[in-house]
Amino acid sequence: MVDLKLEKKLFLNNVKILSFNSLLLAMGYVFAIIFMINKSYLTQDMVTFIGEQFFSPIGIIMYTRIPILEYEMKAHEIIYSKISPYFKAVLYRIIITSIELILILSCGFIILKFFGGRFDYIVILLGTFVTSFYLGTMGMLFSSISKQTVVGYLVPFIYYFFELFSKGKYTKNFYLFGMTVENYMSKFKLLGIGFIILIACLFIIRKES
Repeated sequence: MVDLKLEKKLFLNNVKILSFNSLLLAMGYVFAIIFMINKSYLTQDMVTFIGEQFFSPIGIIMYTRIPILEYEMKAHEIIYSKISPYFKAVLYRIIITSIELILILSCGFIILKFFGGRFDYIVILLGTFVTSFYLGTMGMLFSSISKQTVVGYLVPFIYYFFELFSKGKYTKNFYLFGMTVENYMSKFKLLGIGFIILIACLFIIRKES
């Protein structure tokens, strides 16, 4: 039987453990982008471009360190001896971070609406979230395997820039910025792959703990 008090305590404890530096950095990045862009032409295509290619990297910033926070604090031997499985703590952190990501993106697009943006808010919000989530899970996987934050950041950023310059020439229907070419189905595919990567990441963590 699930101990709700224990689960609540575990959830709240992981809210405290998560680094607010990553959250503040992501917020600062989004607000900086909004400050720098030309707000006179906030059409559907322009806001899609902003969300896909400018906002999406915050997923890498927010998710990558989640599985190895204890390694960075040199406390991994302690957490592996806890009653509650470590992969569950990581799962809670992913849920918390996903909520934070949605809120940051929502604020960003609401501000663009305030400046006169004419776009489908829900579609672009969810599409951008999927792109960010996909990049973030990739970062988590490689940080879990290597136990190195640098590797976790490097791989998804290399992939991001590869897609940015190749414009989907090689990834076709799995193009990272599919919404910019009106390929909305690509988001469902990337979301599915993101969940597979997430499961693989949790499997690695559970096996090691």
